[in-house]
Amino acid sequence: MPNMSEKEILYFLESKDANDLIYLINKAGRVREKNIGNVVYARGLIEFSNICSKDCFYCGLRRSNRKVNRYHLSKDEILLLANTAYKNGFHSIALQSGEIPTESEVDFLADVIYEIKKTTSQNNDPGLGITLSIGELTFSQYKKLYDAGAHRYLLRIETSNPDLFARMHPPEQSFQKRLECLYALKEIGYQVGTGVMIGLPHQSYENLACDLKFFLDFDIDMLGMGPYIPHPDTPLAQESKIKIDPYISTVKMISLARILMPDINIVASTALQTIHPEGLKMGLKAGANIVMPVLTPEERREDYSLYTGKKYTPFNDLFNQIQKAGFEIVLWKWGDPPHWYKRHNLTYIPK
Repeated sequence: MPNMSEKEILYFLESKDANDLIYLINKAGRVREKNIGNVVYARGLIEFSNICSKDCFYCGLRRSNRKVNRYHLSKDEILLLANTAYKNGFHSIALQSGEIPTESEVDFLADVIYEIKKTTSQNNDPGLGITLSIGELTFSQYKKLYDAGAHRYLLRIETSNPDLFARMHPPEQSFQKRLECLYALKEIGYQVGTGVMIGLPHQSYENLACDLKFFLDFDIDMLGMGPYIPHPDTPLAQESKIKIDPYISTVKMISLARILMPDINIVASTALQTIHPEGLKMGLKAGANIVMPVLTPEERREDYSLYTGKKYTPFNDLFNQIQKAGFEIVLWKWGDPPHWYKRHNLTYIPK
């Protein structure tokens, strides 16, 4: 691996020495400053549906969880949230949902995306940048959403180890299918993001080191990873073989990712902010440069329960925390990852 050997990476992941953690964070901070700067970009997160066809063993939205109050926002509700975000200076949003891989749902979302772009793209303004995180679809479905105006896609691999992946999912969900989806997104031209959960039952430090290698080999543009937080209404919550500190290891993984991949976008996840009061600050200092304030209607937020105790920080509070941590939050900019431009041999022009 560039900048660090596999042996060094494993050493830092396994180390209990606080000085090693400080070293990693400081090194990642220098790499971030040189390649990304001191800026943090905001993606307004709209969780527009919690209906899901999948049955992942770790997720509170899994189809077998009968305790979930299901919802799906209407086109007008999503458009209102998107346009309000735009007027308030968010130049990017992320549309996230459970997985509904039907043609009618994809057509619905393509129409929503088209309308968002139409209403916000005026006077040479590119309008809202749109990230999607809606799971596994077909090539043609991904292409339809891309053609409608979405240009980023986050599809987490959750783990790069096929055996561990199988422990986390029912047999109907395959590691190979997830890989095929990631390759399809890349072929279409999306800025492609993936990520893993950290602190899973049966997960090892060797697994995490392999995850970093996977990110490098796949040549990702964006990274969204965070600590595993059990949801009580899931099978995985009954597993007790957790060997890895999810908080410290997530901070280390962000640092290592920034050192290894200097010019990608890295999210300081809501899960990291939920698991520890210093999670946001530490994530940023470790190299993250993206935050995702939740714009989902308040009456629906509790229903979008991926894990227990999910934290919602008002944007003004988030803004103040970012400033106090020594970073500058940037509005009215897409904040695309320079790495995507590098992959396509294009000159990086910040939007």
